[in-house]
Amino acid sequence: MPHDPDKIRKFFESLSPEEIQELNNKNHEEHVRQSEVFKEGYAKDLCYLCGKSFKTISHVEPCLHWLLRRCKFRKKDFPKVFKKYSYHNIASFLRWCANQERLLSNINDLEDEKAKNKVISYSIKWKNIEWTFDCSKNDLSGHSGTKVDFPHYHFQMRIDGNRFISFNDFHIPFTDEDLFILSLKDEDWFHQDFGTIGSGMQDAVSIPLESILEHTTVAEDESEATYHFSTMIDASDNPLSGEEIWKMQQEAKQTGKSLSFIAQQRLQGRAKVQTMISPANSIPDIAKRTEHKKR
Repeated sequence: MPHDPDKIRKFFESLSPEEIQELNNKNHEEHVRQSEVFKEGYAKDLCYLCGKSFKTISHVEPCLHWLLRRCKFRKKDFPKVFKKYSYHNIASFLRWCANQERLLSNINDLEDEKAKNKVISYSIKWKNIEWTFDCSKNDLSGHSGTKVDFPHYHFQMRIDGNRFISFNDFHIPFTDEDLFILSLKDEDWFHQDFGTIGSGMQDAVSIPLESILEHTTVAEDESEATYHFSTMIDASDNPLSGEEIWKMQQEAKQTGKSLSFIAQQRLQGRAKVQTMISPANSIPDIAKRTEHKKR
């Protein structure tokens, strides 16, 4: 199938709803298969791609697990990785690993925290490592008249807060497949993501409020939380007693549900309960890159 958005659109328009559903089902099945193999290997400290321990490194067989730095991976080895794997391959693997440690909130890909001139800008935390992907509109176009006159992105890797790979160490070329996927990013008929186990905070905050309240439980440790709830109760027409508030607090403790959810349920039709949900303070900040102007 040619990598042309217009031709792809026409191809999908020519399919019946049943044929489109069949394609989606096949893609989903393949994603589930790969994610299960990944999780089985991860639990044993084995890489699902090469089948070797995370602690091993073979310079004749570059692998994405090098970026976990469980082996003797050095900055000068990084080009071997990005010459073999596409941006989407690298990002998927790191996102999958991050979510094995802490679901969703280890990946800050919030759209409202991304600068307007950025095509890609997010940070991923895993154990003591933080990775950041960054691409501006200028990077995607290529810097005309320079040695980096090709579509590329930047990558930063920090270990224990110290830079191991800096943004400007490498200008990493996008593959043709990367560019094709990025070209479809704003198409309403196309949706590309990193799968369920690659989801980040943008997906987390896109869930309907009612579903978040119903299905979340209170984190024992705030540093493990995904969301921050802020609830206001207006019971001016029928004031609440201290005993009623205490009972709601006790029910929240016993069930593990948030006080916000309990209040929504108990006070329905009696008081106005407004809950605001925002990302937890413990999610990583998106590392910022300053673009250097070319002279």
